[in-house]
Amino acid sequence: MNYTETLHAVDTLKALKLLGIEAEQKGAYIYFPCSCGNTKVIKAYGEKKNVFYCPKCKDSGHIIKLVSETMNERDTEKWDFKKASYFLAEKAMTFGATPITRELNMDYKLYYHPFLKEQGISEELATDLGIGVPQGKTMLSGCVAFTVHNEQGMKIAYYGIRLKDRKAVFHKSFNPELYLYNWHRIQNDREVLFTIDMFDCARLISEGKQAISNFGLPYLSADHLELLQKCRFVEFRVENQYIQEISKQVIKNLQNYYRIRCLDNNQ
Repeated sequence: MNYTETLHAVDTLKALKLLGIEAEQKGAYIYFPCSCGNTKVIKAYGEKKNVFYCPKCKDSGHIIKLVSETMNERDTEKWDFKKASYFLAEKAMTFGATPITRELNMDYKLYYHPFLKEQGISEELATDLGIGVPQGKTMLSGCVAFTVHNEQGMKIAYYGIRLKDRKAVFHKSFNPELYLYNWHRIQNDREVLFTIDMFDCARLISEGKQAISNFGLPYLSADHLELLQKCRFVEFRVENQYIQEISKQVIKNLQNYYRIRCLDNNQ
């Protein structure tokens, strides 16, 4: 998991709680004590999520640095970037996460953008899956929106991928760690293909395959693993940069049949 992905995925309050740091949230900002005697501020969401700053001593950094520094003061083992990232991935991703229980009563008018054709997604498939760029001014303006359903098939959210930079955009009530895209259409006794890439997932579906995605997250949450355990056979299609983390989680947690394919070298 790289720097940007970790900052986006980590629940700030849970991370601070795990470190034994008392904190108070006010809007988008969380305040906690600084060693200089002043108060640090860290963003809980937005573009600068999990980046902190102290206006007095000018200390600044991100949540991974904070974990490394705090744990190095307490532990005899060295806490580097990688160890701190894994700590956050395993322990600070689902704090306060609750499933959505009501059907989404909002319908975006989605149009078929040329970008979808470039991605190998036909207009017919886009209509069938509920994929497109919303018309008018919305939270997902300038994004490709994917209609999201829960395990029972109830429409619960829209998940957006920004056209200009491929960044994820979604409402804070939706937690991607609780769901797998297209899971409601899956037959568990048939082979299931797992991919991090949402567009790859749609392409695989167009080929008549059973495909699911974890909304671009570079790891599997406990809820993802619980769902995947229900499948008879899963093939994980993973790029090299994510394969170490995904493989570790799959080998450790899944008892059913699976195969891991590295997309970079097609192994």
